[in-house]
Amino acid sequence: MEHYNDYLDAQPTGVTLETGRILISTPYFNDPFFNHSVVLLTDYEEEHTAGLILNRQLPYTVREVVNEIKVDDSIYFGGPVLTDAVFLLHNFDSCPEASQLLPHVYVGYNPVLLSVIEHHAIPNLKHKFLLGYAGWSPGQLEDEIAHNMWAVAPASHSLVFDTPADELWSRAVGRLGKEYEHWLKIPKIISCN
Repeated sequence: MEHYNDYLDAQPTGVTLETGRILISTPYFNDPFFNHSVVLLTDYEEEHTAGLILNRQLPYTVREVVNEIKVDDSIYFGGPVLTDAVFLLHNFDSCPEASQLLPHVYVGYNPVLLSVIEHHAIPNLKHKFLLGYAGWSPGQLEDEIAHNMWAVAPASHSLVFDTPADELWSRAVGRLGKEYEHWLKIPKIISCN
């Protein structure tokens, strides 16, 4: 790196913005919601962009937060918009109310899917419940990327469902390549340096 600013810049990944991509926050993005976050884009359209933060596990179970859903799994903070709304990521390919984001990764649910999860009816079913979502107005996300707040990368089924929340950001950064290795050495809260 030739200059100090090169150290701070998020080098373009060459990955296009679209539904099913992940946004990896730069390590100096000290926003309370998005610091060291990985966001899966669920909608990328001209009118709006939305996504779910994948790695903000809350200290509650789904049942403790949403009485109607009898599931004792952890629930995640999906973002600061509509924080009373529940979203579900899963790999169940027979839910007509769900939209496919990636191969074997869907968002959305219906009562049948909730019953399948509640009764552990499909052993290899992967899922993640989230409260709220992240949203951007037209052009806002592109502006944030231009100001080095996010790196855009491909997502995968294993990253979404199999990576522990506390390791997800560092694993996503590690998949970006050597140009990003220095991100892993920057403290989570820069003022603590």
